[in-house]
Amino acid sequence: MSSLRWILWGGDLLVFLLFAALGRASHGLLTEDSMIWGIVRAAAPFFVAWAIVAWAARLDRVDPMRSLGSVALRIGLAWLGAGILGLILRSLALGRPAPLPFAAVTLAGNGLLLILWRELLQIWIARKQRAAFVKK
Repeated sequence: MSSLRWILWGGDLLVFLLFAALGRASHGLLTEDSMIWGIVRAAAPFFVAWAIVAWAARLDRVDPMRSLGSVALRIGLAWLGAGILGLILRSLALGRPAPLPFAAVTLAGNGLLLILWRELLQIWIARKQRAAFVKK
């Protein structure tokens, strides 16, 4: 796997861990269990779902020729499917459905963080390629 793919997947994983940490902190749950284990457990169903959908949608690579709008749309649509799958996986793991407010915040918040992260990566890669082209 190329180093860019490692950066992409690593950044995606960090987005899910950050969102889970923020969510657990907002509910005062960071002191419950082991802090790290609680965050990982909260993020896991969503990252697994994202990895499946992103791989199937070929979002496991970066195309610097795509416009930012195209990237945002592709990530948003893929996240919608992955987010719903993640909610289902979470519900199966916990043995109860996710409350509607939780589902809405998770879909919107995690989606926005994913789009922001991926767009920043897209900009960074495009600038890096332009700089390499100018040097030639």
